[in-house]
Amino acid sequence: MSTEQSEAHLFKREAADPAWNSARSWPTILRVLAGLLAFIGLAGVAWWRSGADLRRVLELLGEAQWGYVAIAFAAYYGSFPLRAWRWHRLLSQLPTSVHPFRPYHLLRPYLYGWLLNCALPGKVGELYRSYLAHRRLQIALGTVIGTVLIERSADFLFLALLFPLVVVLVLGTDPGKPILTLQFVAMLLSAAFVVGLVTLRHLGRFLHKLPTFLQHPAQRLILGLQLNRHTGIAVGISTFPLWLLEGLRVYAESRALGLSLGPPLTLLVALVAALLTTIPLTPAGVGAVELGIASTLVLLGIPVEQAIALALLDRFVAYWSVFLLAGIPWLIDHFRRT
Repeated sequence: MSTEQSEAHLFKREAADPAWNSARSWPTILRVLAGLLAFIGLAGVAWWRSGADLRRVLELLGEAQWGYVAIAFAAYYGSFPLRAWRWHRLLSQLPTSVHPFRPYHLLRPYLYGWLLNCALPGKVGELYRSYLAHRRLQIALGTVIGTVLIERSADFLFLALLFPLVVVLVLGTDPGKPILTLQFVAMLLSAAFVVGLVTLRHLGRFLHKLPTFLQHPAQRLILGLQLNRHTGIAVGISTFPLWLLEGLRVYAESRALGLSLGPPLTLLVALVAALLTTIPLTPAGVGAVELGIASTLVLLGIPVEQAIALALLDRFVAYWSVFLLAGIPWLIDHFRRT
């Protein structure tokens, strides 16, 4: 069977699409609308209190150097092959991986999961890409979810480790209460995530105490949480450049707007944005991220119009563009299957 035929065969197995049904459900639509209305309200109040000049913000965006914007797009979407490779390393170490597959087989599920994270609250995109990998690779869903949890824990660990280092480089040892609060939240989330994973990994010795109907799913999840030394090193090595790409994206956006922000400051902005995307109330933290980026820049002495312009440009690159570059292929695949 050719590669093209194999790809077509794999995607035919995804006919039952839970993401489509979830996206059409009224509770989900109402949650998204509530989140967007909250964002509009918060943004309006923040704009009114800041006294920003809307015309100046639009001028800055209109004068953006699109060569740097292209670099920002390349940095953002260039991270997805690396993310797919990292996930491939985690899945390929599993003893239940019976079908040979390449990292590029995971690229489309990763993009589609990212798309759903941007469209729906609660990080349901992580479950969706787990489902797609389960259907395509014939690996137990619980086991795939375990590998996704390891991925997320690696991201949180690097976030918690980089945040204080970058804060010291940018602000010194007295960063101020708002940054200290974000730093504390990053470390708390990371610690909670790691403790949860360690607890789940040691759940095996208590399997016999669980209800019978939970023993098999728990066993599959524990299998996905296993990590050998070589794979752990590979995951750690591949996670660090992902954060560098995040910083490069913000740096290119700042240059596009004519701002002279150093690499440590742009990496700090990227870390703040990544931390605020974990807020489950709105899709991908929409509203919180924009306000967080602009507020951080204003606290660091950037004029409010430039801060708002950079926040809007970053969300255009790292949020709104996802609906176009990942949404159109997802819709084509969905209607092709149905």
